[in-house]
Amino acid sequence: MMIEWSSRYETGIAEVDEDHRRLVDLINDLDAMLDGSGDLGRVGMIIDALVDYTDYHFTREERLMAASGYAEVDEHALSHAQFGQFLGELVGGCMLEPSRDSAVRVNDYLREWLLDHILVEDMKFVPVVKTAT
Repeated sequence: MMIEWSSRYETGIAEVDEDHRRLVDLINDLDAMLDGSGDLGRVGMIIDALVDYTDYHFTREERLMAASGYAEVDEHALSHAQFGQFLGELVGGCMLEPSRDSAVRVNDYLREWLLDHILVEDMKFVPVVKTAT
């Protein structure tokens, strides 16, 4: 199921919103490949891009929170690390046994986690970052 970007996902912090939109685009690219007759090689490339961009985004977001004095930056970073570990396990399983079903599991997890994380966890640091900038 494609994610339709909505203003409710916007934090009002340009670089964070830009990253989130890019992640949504990548998830939607993966979704489109899985809904069509896309080859698993291309699916693997999109998953790799998602993993790489997620790492980039988490680092950037954590620096922004730390620079703004966000008190819960360590807890937020821990949720990123836990996500990364679980995603790594999912992707590893997908590589060991490449199949459309394993790629769908990765896509479903990414979609659900990202939207929940934006709406719940990321919105917590928004007032602090906006005040500090």
